[in-house]
Formats: sequence, structure tokens, C-alpha cells
Amino acid sequence: MFSAYAYLSAYDRHKKLINDYLLLKGETVTSLKRDTSRDKRDYDVIKENHKFLWDEDEDQPSTWEARLAKKYYDKLFKEYCICDLTYYKYNKVALRWRTEKEVIVGKGQFECGNKKCTLKEDLRSWEVNFGYIEHGEKKNALITLRLCPECSMKLNYRSQKREVKRNKALKRLGSHPKSDIEKPSTSDDTSNNTRIKENEDLSTAENVDNTVDEELKVEKSNIWKEKPVESIERSREEEFEEYLADLFM
Repeated sequence: MFSAYAYLSAYDRHKKLINDYLLLKGETVTSLKRDTSRDKRDYDVIKENHKFLWDEDEDQPSTWEARLAKKYYDKLFKEYCICDLTYYKYNKVALRWRTEKEVIVGKGQFECGNKKCTLKEDLRSWEVNFGYIEHGEKKNALITLRLCPECSMKLNYRSQKREVKRNKALKRLGSHPKSDIEKPSTSDDTSNNTRIKENEDLSTAENVDNTVDEELKVEKSNIWKEKPVESIERSREEEFEEYLADLFM
């Protein structure tokens, strides 16, 4: 080590070396500053590589930037969207998926999905064919919005959207408030008809009653020969699906 540096602290030695270098090269301190024009934050990387919808089979991220954007996408909740209706009169609606914090507080499901609205009463579900341009390519996605009456009017200002109702969601799962199994026609209907005609023609009613009795005997004798009807009780998975369909409305 040079004798001029022997008795200096590490910081003072660093400053002297820098000053000697600048004096030798004839430059200033600004020449030592790093070029930050190409620096990017995580937000900038995600913004450049973001996709509204990723195809699990086709969209395989090949760079670390794409993998970062895909990891952010996987953390989003894609049952409902959050919208910005600022330019609704121009038929321009901005949409994005919900974050974990918004899911916890119920924003977009139990609270109006407009980011500037906080109403929680009389919410309605709407299916929107969202058209957007992504990386120079035009795409479409069918999404669901939960909006209050006022925001629903803004959404439908230019074109009427399709409203999603509870019965429709239950029908998709193969369930319906009414029983799906058709009731077989029994002799009760025939007996009721004969009772209506009893005042008109008593003799005809007696003949029909006799026929009904014979049919009942045949049915009772064949009831043990028929295959048992499958139970209409739902499995746990079907009950969960129906519950979630009712919840995500």
C-alpha cells in the first residue's frame, strides 16, 4: 500500500482514490453516475407483459419478465371484475380482475363493482363481452360485473347487456327449484277426472272406477319387478357447486 494511503480510514482512502482518478482522467464526478434510463420497476415489467387472460396451454412464459407477469396474474381473483365507468358515454369501460384485499372486503361482489361506488343494496349481475386490444391483437372475454342500479344504467348507456339471474346459474349445474323428475301419471288423475264427471254420468264413472282398481292391482304386482329409481340426493361436490353458483351472483 502506498504510504499516502496507509494512515487513512477506508472512507477517506476511497475519496482520495476517486479524486486521483478524476484528476488523472480529467473528468468530473457526474461521469461516475450510472445510466438509469433503462431501469425498470416490477410494476413496469408487469405492465409491459400483462395479459387480461392467460391460456394455460398456449401462453407459456419464456422470459423472466413474462413469468413475473404470469405470477401476478395467478394471484388475481377472476370471478368478478372491477370497472371504471368514467367514460361510459363513449362506450368505453375499463375492467380489471380483483385483488385479494378487494375479495376480503367484498368489493365487486357484495359491494358495487364500480371502483368509485360503495353502494351495497340492490346489486345486479351483468354479463359483458369485453373487447380489448392486447399487444397489438384484438381479443374478447366474457366477464361478470356486479353493479348498483345507477352504475347499471351507466353500463347499459349505449347497449343493453345481459343480466345474469340466479335461476340461470342453477340451471347450468343441472339443478332447478322444481323437481327435474317428471311425475308419472298415476290412477289418481284418472280418478279425479271420473269424480268430475260423476254428476253427469254416474254409470260411466262406476265403469272407470272399476278399470282404475284393476290398473292399481297390476301396478302393485309389478312394482317389485321394476328397477329401483336412483336416489335424487346430491353429492357433496354438487351441493358445493350449487352453493357457489348461488353465492357468485
